[in-house]
Amino acid sequence: MNTARSSSRRILRRSAVAGMAALAVGLSACAVPGGSATPVADDPDEPASIRFYWWGSDARNERMQQAIDLFEEDNPNITVTGEFAEWGGYWDKLATSVVGGDTPDVFMQEDRYIADYARRGILADLGAIGVETGDIDESLLTAGAIDGTQFGIPTGSNVYSVIANPALFEAAGVELPDDDTWTWDDYVDIATRIHDGTPGGQVYGTSDATYNEVGFSVYARQHGQSLFDEDGELGYDDDLLEEWFQRSLDLQASGGQPPADSAASLDLLDSPIAKGYAAMNITWSAQLGALSTAVGQDLTILKMPGESEFTKPGMFYKPGMYLSASAKTKHPSAVAKFIDFFANDPRVGGIFLTELGLPGNAPVREAILPKLTPVDQKSADFVAGLADHIVSAPPALPNGAGEVATIIQRINEQVLFGQLTPADAAKQFRSEVEAVIG
Repeated sequence: MNTARSSSRRILRRSAVAGMAALAVGLSACAVPGGSATPVADDPDEPASIRFYWWGSDARNERMQQAIDLFEEDNPNITVTGEFAEWGGYWDKLATSVVGGDTPDVFMQEDRYIADYARRGILADLGAIGVETGDIDESLLTAGAIDGTQFGIPTGSNVYSVIANPALFEAAGVELPDDDTWTWDDYVDIATRIHDGTPGGQVYGTSDATYNEVGFSVYARQHGQSLFDEDGELGYDDDLLEEWFQRSLDLQASGGQPPADSAASLDLLDSPIAKGYAAMNITWSAQLGALSTAVGQDLTILKMPGESEFTKPGMFYKPGMYLSASAKTKHPSAVAKFIDFFANDPRVGGIFLTELGLPGNAPVREAILPKLTPVDQKSADFVAGLADHIVSAPPALPNGAGEVATIIQRINEQVLFGQLTPADAAKQFRSEVEAVIG
């Protein structure tokens, strides 16, 4: 086939649709548990055309197209049509496609949603269609296995962490913390001192970190608790979530983080640290390179506060994302070839480097290390260096967990605007989450 045709004709841009509430509504009409996760066998030698759907920035989209082009060169009888969206619109469109019987053959999945999709019979058993996983880290593979079946192939590992701007620390006369020992009180104190030490108070110490349930998951794990337990139930005390919300209020009051009425977009590249007016941001380690580029200088990466303060470390390895397939694909052989290529070919690793997480495939990981920029090498070294620190992974998320991010974002906003007390917010969060997970 002609691989030189315009990528603008081959990639169909998916417009972002506000909100993710349609996800649960859409999936409620989808396949029910018990359906076959193994697509009907096809002839691997027959020409095939498959669709691949992902979320991401323009830079990621360009890299995805490079990978597609490379795959098509190797497999001239397979055509791959790429489709993409920004994060929010992605899930709405995917749910709509599934309900309409138009599920993409291959698509990205995420921890919040993979179990829900798998248990509704939407995802293919990737082991049954022949995806090769022998060189992928077992701990990452386990995260993509739901009830013992491999429904997602991880693209790489990621760690929730603190990304910091050393230049803003220095300008405020504040030293970077020792991230082996710093506490959550240290985090609040440092953020406040950065704001106080910056002329005109134009720089904040950190961005709000309570809008995201992942941060609370780390905090709960540090206390020997968990966001969800092994049975899929909420596994923490409400007092702990109240503390989590109160800390953000304290930071807002001290100037350590921006006021509620000037909250930035949840788009990381439009966040306070990316715009140069916050010195820290709690986010995924894979974002170090993108944020360094946005700021125009090298940032650094730190362990989460509190890792040595309480019962145990709370940080955990998380797949950057998963590659999943439709249980109804008519071309399982082509799908298996594409996922196998994407996860295991060092040339693909050379295209993405660490953007999708530090590759979980050992040979791919070794192949990309010499190609990393200094900032990406810093991220890779940080993730690899946590191997003896991280003690376990959280349990698989229950059905309905995809709504938790929307719930905590809305409740957190009400807390920051003084519409809910932290105690009432903790109770409301529990009530709403219990309702969506059944």
